[in-house]
Amino acid sequence: MSTPQYSIVVPVYRSEQTLPELCAELIKFFASKNLSFEIVLVNDASPDNTWETVTKIKAEYTAFVTAVNLAKNTGQHHALLCGFQYAKGEFVITIDDDLQFHPNEIEKLIYQQQLTNADLVYGLQMQKQHTYIRNMGSKAVAHIFTNFGSTPGKGSSFRLIKSSVVQKIKDFNQRYIFLDELLAWFATNTQFVGVNHYKREHGKSGYTLFKLALWTLRLIFTYTTLPLRVMTYFGLLAFLICLGFVAYFIYMKVTCGAELGFTALITSIIMSTGLILFSLGIIGEYLSRLFQLQTKRPVFFVKEVL
Repeated sequence: MSTPQYSIVVPVYRSEQTLPELCAELIKFFASKNLSFEIVLVNDASPDNTWETVTKIKAEYTAFVTAVNLAKNTGQHHALLCGFQYAKGEFVITIDDDLQFHPNEIEKLIYQQQLTNADLVYGLQMQKQHTYIRNMGSKAVAHIFTNFGSTPGKGSSFRLIKSSVVQKIKDFNQRYIFLDELLAWFATNTQFVGVNHYKREHGKSGYTLFKLALWTLRLIFTYTTLPLRVMTYFGLLAFLICLGFVAYFIYMKVTCGAELGFTALITSIIMSTGLILFSLGIIGEYLSRLFQLQTKRPVFFVKEVL
């Protein structure tokens, strides 16, 4: 079988209602443009009937579809990395399974890539149809990684990537990953194009406020030195406050003959101890990630491939 021009990698989770339409629209689009393609569906251990739906799609479109079933839920970004290992196309396109990005919008990604010879093209939502919490979380992550990471500060899960970039990141073995940060390391020419973003018609997003907050913290500790900088600033602030207290107590002792009170002593001890424990906690987070890297445990396990 010849190498397809495009590999479409779709991480799937709780999407039994949308997958048949998504795959039908993908096949319709690429057939209408006379472009060779393949679809890689990665089931991220979905607890519903998603895998059964995937197997039916595979049976219906055998020539175009590769179905991968993960043994455990690993998250969207790891599922994409897994899909990259099975993608054979000259370009890889990532798209969500919820149809909020319609397959027809792929034409804009392809046109922008051909126009600029980009390594990476993001489809930016002209008007996001996510929840308020999801939008605020995305903005916070973008702001942090713009200032403390390598990402350009904007992007989406709708991307077109050159296979040369995919080959460099597909075997990246780390427990916590942020795909856009990895792409930023290797893509020297990144472009953006506006695309339509549609409301979710079926189901709901798996990103709750708690999951978004936890995911953001993990990424901050994995890809930035922000916590260490915060620790440094807190240490400096605590030093200045303590210096101020020392100056105050010396002044009171010299001018008024005042004795240092028990309250002042206890306050200083509690403050310094709290700062030390806070700092040790941050250092511990970084050490735990180094330990996980040393163990070299696989981040995902493929249960079945069709």
